[in-house]
Amino acid sequence: MNKKISIGLTVALIFLSITATFAITMTVSQKIYNGLVSRLSNRSELYDGYSAIDDYVRTNFYGDFDDDALFSHTAQGYMKGLDDPGSFYMTAKEYIEYTRRMAGEGGIGVDVSYDAAADKMVITQVYPDSSAESAELKTGDVIVALDNQKVDASNAYAVMDSLQVGRRFNTVSLTYERGGSRKTVSVVRGLARTVSSSVLGKTGYVRITGFYANTAQQFAQEIASLNDQGVTALIIDVRGCDEGLVENASATVDLLLPSGAETTGAIASAIGKDDKVLMNFTSDTQCITFPKGIVVLTDGATSGAAELLAAQLHDFSKCTLLGTETAGELTLQKVFEMENGSAISLTVARVRTYNGDFYSDGKGLKPDEAVELASRVEQSHSLENVGDDNQLAAALARLSSDD
Repeated sequence: MNKKISIGLTVALIFLSITATFAITMTVSQKIYNGLVSRLSNRSELYDGYSAIDDYVRTNFYGDFDDDALFSHTAQGYMKGLDDPGSFYMTAKEYIEYTRRMAGEGGIGVDVSYDAAADKMVITQVYPDSSAESAELKTGDVIVALDNQKVDASNAYAVMDSLQVGRRFNTVSLTYERGGSRKTVSVVRGLARTVSSSVLGKTGYVRITGFYANTAQQFAQEIASLNDQGVTALIIDVRGCDEGLVENASATVDLLLPSGAETTGAIASAIGKDDKVLMNFTSDTQCITFPKGIVVLTDGATSGAAELLAAQLHDFSKCTLLGTETAGELTLQKVFEMENGSAISLTVARVRTYNGDFYSDGKGLKPDEAVELASRVEQSHSLENVGDDNQLAAALARLSSDD
């Protein structure tokens, strides 16, 4: 028998439902409002603090100052306050240089190191087919001056940067010493070389110093050359590699990986705020293999893009990691340009690898075979003295042990 509900009861139930919904909505809204007020309050205090400092300076500072310089230093301090290596401020000039560097422009084709004790800048590597090779520069040459400016402790690191970054096709004047003789040559800036290779017996050795827009192409060329020479094993050296973008690293290692996840094709993903996927890194079906295996050399300075290469190969069981734990800075950055031409690089996501791992906040990839670098070995990892590099020797021994 059906029971009828009175109109009065129906109205009461509707009223109760509306009241409950209103109460829940008000509770949620109150929480949102409180959070917003808190954030606005914190931001207001921050701005008030900046304003108070500015007022004190403009009222009491006895000297002159430059507003542009104040803004630049304030912006630098703000970004440093994030305590994140991937987040930093760039002046308009620095942003231009950064853009050129990420595009792979401006290098003359050398790696250098500066010995502060001896006050010498030495070329540790000359890349094949580079402007430096055309100018007949060689490993071991001591750079004395750049554009008629003597190289010393006061400008050594600026000179090192200048050899890597600049407008393409510009010419630099470089003075060097070799065997007691001094010579000055003109070197044209070209595309930076970040990939070099050598053959050690039946093992190919590839060193990567940065991941720029042209790194994947260079890597493909070196792998093709090594295959033509009949190598059966591969060593990829990313020790000390902390330059470049993770997107470029994924494009580089794609050559050695199979396709990714079935639904997305992803071999890694950038996860932003609120666990939102900002970017998927994918791979095609091409997968070059080496019968005797691959070893990736890492150390504490292997970070960011280089960590992604190592993680992707390791997740697909394509390599053995040898050396020491990486830096744990595998994150994605986005650049935001300001109206005055300056810009900030801001970390917007952590990168989740194929196996679901994150290597950030100082938690790096741990090697399968831990080998500390002998203290006597130069960090340049030059191939001039292979026998002195105990990590490289360990990698060669591991690959040859399967013969």
